[in-house]
Amino acid sequence: MKERKESDPAAQRSSGRAESKTQNPKSKILKKLLDVVFIVVLGVVSVALLLAAQSYSAPAVARFRETRLKTNVLSAAGIPWTKDDFKQVFEERVKEQSGAGSTWFAADSLVIAEFKGRGLWGMIEGIVVLDSSLTRIVAVRVLAQEETPGLGDRIKEPSYLATYRGKTAEEPLELAMRHAATEPNEVDAITGATLSSQALVSVVTSSVSRLRTAAKGGAQ
Repeated sequence: MKERKESDPAAQRSSGRAESKTQNPKSKILKKLLDVVFIVVLGVVSVALLLAAQSYSAPAVARFRETRLKTNVLSAAGIPWTKDDFKQVFEERVKEQSGAGSTWFAADSLVIAEFKGRGLWGMIEGIVVLDSSLTRIVAVRVLAQEETPGLGDRIKEPSYLATYRGKTAEEPLELAMRHAATEPNEVDAITGATLSSQALVSVVTSSVSRLRTAAKGGAQ
């Protein structure tokens, strides 16, 4: 009669660990592959959703930008309009012109151009209005900006932008530091927001220079 040999529990645990160790590398590789697949699928889905959202919102964004530009050009030129007739008024009273790689608008003896440039925290967008001789700034309007709320974002306030009115367009604008602007090409700085003030001065100056060069070269 054969004797039964009792199995050693310690030996079984050791054998189980050995088997587990031999299986671990494969399971780890499989887990990593699954993680990679999940990340790739998630990325593809995210990109697809983003593109779909952009495609859906693009027409609305374009309409908003068109409305913002046309209504602000009309207002800057002092031309009355309503939400129902601004497109027709714009077509009748404003002439789009181009030359030297730039585009601008002529309205009631005024020359108006869009500007866009980097501020302290993001892009600054707006329009600048010159007189018919291209020698004087009539108005500046900021349409979009990303400056610090309560400080730099004051560059959009009409009360501040009034400091540009009547300034020369024949010289580069300069920011008046530690004193009120008195020179024909000086613009006041916003207290506590010197960098944002300087950014707007630089953007407007560049826009005015390009506009004068293009408009003097003749419109098409």
